[in-house]
Amino acid sequence: MKLLTFLAITIFSSSSHAMVCDLKSHPDIGNQILKELEANPITCRPNSVHLSFDDGPSPTVTPVILEELKKRQVQASFFITTTNLAPEHPRYKENRDIVLKTMNAGHLIANHGHNHDAYCLRMNHKGETLDEGFTQQEREEQVARSIELLQWSTGGKYQQQIPLLFRFPYGRGAMPSEIELQKMVSKGEIVLKGNTYGEQLAEYRQLSPPLQTLAGSNLSHLGWNHDSNDSSFGVKAPNSEILKSYILKNLKGLCSDPKITKVALFHDIKEMNMTAIPVILDIGKCLGLKFISAQEMAKDKNLNKTGVLIDKQDILIGMTKNIISTLDETKKIGANQCETEIDKSCYSEQYQKRYPHCTGGDSVCFEGKWLSKTDPIIINNCH
Repeated sequence: MKLLTFLAITIFSSSSHAMVCDLKSHPDIGNQILKELEANPITCRPNSVHLSFDDGPSPTVTPVILEELKKRQVQASFFITTTNLAPEHPRYKENRDIVLKTMNAGHLIANHGHNHDAYCLRMNHKGETLDEGFTQQEREEQVARSIELLQWSTGGKYQQQIPLLFRFPYGRGAMPSEIELQKMVSKGEIVLKGNTYGEQLAEYRQLSPPLQTLAGSNLSHLGWNHDSNDSSFGVKAPNSEILKSYILKNLKGLCSDPKITKVALFHDIKEMNMTAIPVILDIGKCLGLKFISAQEMAKDKNLNKTGVLIDKQDILIGMTKNIISTLDETKKIGANQCETEIDKSCYSEQYQKRYPHCTGGDSVCFEGKWLSKTDPIIINNCH
């Protein structure tokens, strides 16, 4: 590991020994980026990277990306927005063919829901509500419809895949922000006991109705820990300088943080990725990055620990723990009620023993106090 890092630094630090990469596509921009890296060296950790693409398929972009991945024998995940596959979509037949071609090429067909709307509260950084999120009935309908269309588009093969992954639009339902959690708690939608955002987020993932809906449909949730930020660009490709900066930022991000599998978020509806992805793959490989499949990615248990991958079994375990915790609280309440009954007893110094509530002789015990048997309280309450 240290040797790979050292090699990356020394190669880029030496102007007389420029790094040579096998640029299979777009050598013009690829060589410009290599010169930039020679002038401004970066330290690249030999991280594993799994590429994932949201919002497709796109008849323009997705086939190009598939061809570039094929050249390099890289397998990715494609999170399909299934409105693109519905019969009312003007290009649904073409989109269905792309999905089937993608699966047959060895990539994972994953689920991005039907309509691209939030499954839970969505707010901006100012605290303004952008979307209240689906109701529980709507969530169930959205998930069911997306599965139906993916099954139909793949000839029933979709649900035979391992792993079966879902990604909430905007991540809402699994990856709420701190202000979103605070809002949900203040509205009484969820009860969280943690003091920090991290603690509350871990609790939320055990209680989240959207995640429970996924688990009920045999789906696990995959988020991301590397955002390409391509969503900040339009569909059309930007100029070459912006594209070059975009590629460099992604390479630096994928190279950072040792011993972490990167789940990289891209969109196969952005034309810039037709050029960026092959260059990132070629130069990334030279830097020591390893591009892995969904099956390899799912083996990294650190992704579960950090909440990037939330397995359906963990969701069900979380639900079970929550039920057990609720039952324990109920038992404690019952035990306290029993203790309260014991506290109503009275101790007799004369006989050196306790007498239960409403028992005694000339004096009768009533809620922990001795009263005369002729006291109206005793007459009215103790028979």
